[in-house]
Amino acid sequence: MMFDSVQVRFKDIAFYQSPLANTRQVPFIGSYFDILKGVVEDIETEYFWLFASFCKLDRNFDWNYIPEQHEKDQIHVWYTTHPKGGLNKEGNVFLIPTERFKQQMHSLNYLRDFKDINYHASPVLEVQPIGTKYFELQDPYKGYNDTPMLYHWFVNRDLRDIKLPNFYPSFWEDEKMYTWGKTKDIMLVPGNKSIKQFYDIDRQVYFDHEYEPKPMDIVFLSYDEPSAEKYWQVLKDKFPRAKRIQGVKGRTQAYHAAAAMSDTDYFFAVFPTIELDENFDFTFQPDRLREACHYIFHAKNPVTGLEYGHRAVILYNKHLCLSTIHPNLDFTLSQPHTVIPQLCGTSHFNQTPEISWRVAFREVLKLCEMKPTVESRYRLKKWCELGQGEYAYYVHRGALDAVEYYKETNGDKKALMLSYELEWLKEKFNSISKV
Repeated sequence: MMFDSVQVRFKDIAFYQSPLANTRQVPFIGSYFDILKGVVEDIETEYFWLFASFCKLDRNFDWNYIPEQHEKDQIHVWYTTHPKGGLNKEGNVFLIPTERFKQQMHSLNYLRDFKDINYHASPVLEVQPIGTKYFELQDPYKGYNDTPMLYHWFVNRDLRDIKLPNFYPSFWEDEKMYTWGKTKDIMLVPGNKSIKQFYDIDRQVYFDHEYEPKPMDIVFLSYDEPSAEKYWQVLKDKFPRAKRIQGVKGRTQAYHAAAAMSDTDYFFAVFPTIELDENFDFTFQPDRLREACHYIFHAKNPVTGLEYGHRAVILYNKHLCLSTIHPNLDFTLSQPHTVIPQLCGTSHFNQTPEISWRVAFREVLKLCEMKPTVESRYRLKKWCELGQGEYAYYVHRGALDAVEYYKETNGDKKALMLSYELEWLKEKFNSISKV
């Protein structure tokens, strides 16, 4: 006796014709479980077949399969073990016991909760292969909307030679995202989702996988800081891959020069006043699943005692860096960013009266400009207090001068942006110091 059969038609995946004459076609919506509950009332045979349209099933498949007596109430599932088939025991060919399924379906949360499921391995079962795209780390999400396929492999371009897992997604329940490796450089992603980042996909499954992510470039940016040579040599000795940008006028120009020098999609920016913590090793990797952004670490301020992102190491997204042509008062904060509360070292910016003053002046202007919070008000208060250490007076004076300048200009953006350039700061410091 030939059982009723249902072929689940998947959009945007190559289609194989059913070899059975009595096959009803239904679109894939939701999950196999949802589909089974929707079609079971129309089934007229003791059992019925359900199979995916991307499965190549010919008449060599045992369509006359009859469960043994002790297996008669089981769901029978066939999954492929073909080397190119994509291994997943939650297969795509089912023989369903009609009445037993009706009895259980309303009490199940998931199809796999069915009381008895019998899994059959098939070394010859063929499925349509899943396409692969290689993403740039600076924007893994780019190209996602250009992928209409139900699923697609997204792989870091630095891993072009890696062997992909022999795996196929499960359609037993709602679509989900699969990732491999601690940095998630291998992703199997469902298409046609309205998302801004991969974290917007509700259901995610993670698998271990061995590979070494490519380390990010390190770029040392210096201008006129007395400690530049000392800290550059320390950095270079410990991390030979470090590169250097020296004497570029203009903050934006300096950041662009550093980005252009980088051969990686992100790069660590190290400033010439930072005494790195001995445990900071530049192994941090950007999150592949979130939107492209900059990552700001913490540094200790020896004058104020504060510990936050000021003058700390920053992991810059190369694309975002180069695309920042007209930044706000803070270059880094002009693009999406996140803070990593990991101490990278101590920022010894208090090296000369002028540098001490200009660093404080710049930072306090930014604190005055940002939306007040408990944290920002506390930082502003600490900067405006007389701190400790060398040139603490000039740090204190720079902070107070910034508050005064902000009040005088009424926070005018054009006036505030003058502080962006080192030459203007030099002239401002000289004019104030003579008073």
